[in-house]
Amino acid sequence: MSVEVCSYRLTLRGKPVGTHVLKTENKGRFTRMEGTSHFQGSLGTLSVVQSSRSSSDSHHSLRFREETKERSENRSFDVTFDEGRGLVRAARGPRDLAETPYLRPYRDPLSLLNEIRSLGDQGALNIAMLGKDVSVQFVGEVDLATALGTKRARAYLLHPGQSVVYVDVHSPYTILKLTQRLADGHVDALLVRVASEPSLEAFGEDDKRQSQDGKGARKRRGRRKPRRRRRA
Repeated sequence: MSVEVCSYRLTLRGKPVGTHVLKTENKGRFTRMEGTSHFQGSLGTLSVVQSSRSSSDSHHSLRFREETKERSENRSFDVTFDEGRGLVRAARGPRDLAETPYLRPYRDPLSLLNEIRSLGDQGALNIAMLGKDVSVQFVGEVDLATALGTKRARAYLLHPGQSVVYVDVHSPYTILKLTQRLADGHVDALLVRVASEPSLEAFGEDDKRQSQDGKGARKRRGRRKPRRRRRA
């Protein structure tokens, strides 16, 4: 299946502050996503690239990475959700590593957006994310003026944070607009273009194989060889 490519214009208090591109590829049981933001103006000059691999059905995350590039420094945050070993492993560099028990089917920021697209006129409570739970409240339908014409959208309010996600009422339920509230206003991401491309770069596939290998290793270590009986 081809990759859906949605391009957005970012504005703060009505002034342009950057661009955002969200790519989604559904490949059977798994969904790969990539979000790339370029900021300018009052938000500074930087770029943020997020990558996600998640379950297509339940939307729980398998791997998530965020890379931030500024003029003075580059930062990265990489999380592996290893259900097989019962661990969540996070890294902020080669030396800053941490582990915590895998207790619930966590979402990442991109897989959460993909899940919201499938909610219809329903909401969702207590969606597990690292560090907090998120609730999604369906608040009604609105008409949105976009570069692709006027669209009818379902509006979802996220708690905490008060961000709003607007989803086209028609299939494939494209995200038409996102609003994120900041201390000095709110940033709007408004859809300006929908396109496609052949495929996304592979991300997170090795984690699944390693998790399966870990399960097999524990099973093999648990087996005991039968003793050979001595002949009389």
